[in-house]
Amino acid sequence: MNRAIICIFFSICILACAAPQKKEKAEEISPPVEKKEVKHTEQETKSLEVFSEILELIESSENRESVLPQVEQLYGKIIKEYPEAPLAQESYWKLITLYVEDYTPPAYEKAESLYHEFTGRYPNSFVEGFIEDTLAHSYYRHADWDKLVKLCTPAYKEYIDRGIKPRASLIFMYSEANYNLGNYTEAEKGYEATVELFPKSNEGLRSKAMLQKMNKSGN
Repeated sequence: MNRAIICIFFSICILACAAPQKKEKAEEISPPVEKKEVKHTEQETKSLEVFSEILELIESSENRESVLPQVEQLYGKIIKEYPEAPLAQESYWKLITLYVEDYTPPAYEKAESLYHEFTGRYPNSFVEGFIEDTLAHSYYRHADWDKLVKLCTPAYKEYIDRGIKPRASLIFMYSEANYNLGNYTEAEKGYEATVELFPKSNEGLRSKAMLQKMNKSGN
């Protein structure tokens, strides 16, 4: 089994595992139900073919940069021509990752445009979390605090206003962005929330250290 096929299998598994699976006691005593074969739609089949082409292209090239235009075009093809296929959502994520990690400087305008298009087309998709983390880490690495605080603020506000628990990475980066922008009060609130919600996580431990640092410095 070559690397391209393994990658495709892994991608499909990620999408499949995202759906919640509930096991109820009644199922244990129920008679076995005949399983029906799940057939791929035409969009799924075609998107898999293009995705395989992308992986083979990257794997066979000695210079990744030289094939980026082709890779970008192929991800765009999946997004435009097979929007109902699960791989369309992953293609948004892969293409955004390409824009922020393979371009120097990062092509944020393209990445952010795709992000907004994605959220409009696929509301409440679990892939949105991967995209947000990819953007957030890129903003963090490049010390683009304004973009980072703008990205993370909605998650923080949802927690404050509606009690919706955010991801540890976003609330921590919300705090970091505010700290580096000199918004110490907001940074402190964010760090405190991170410690409260995720005390044993890496983000929680780092937030605790930052609170101690701010306390000593008087910020």
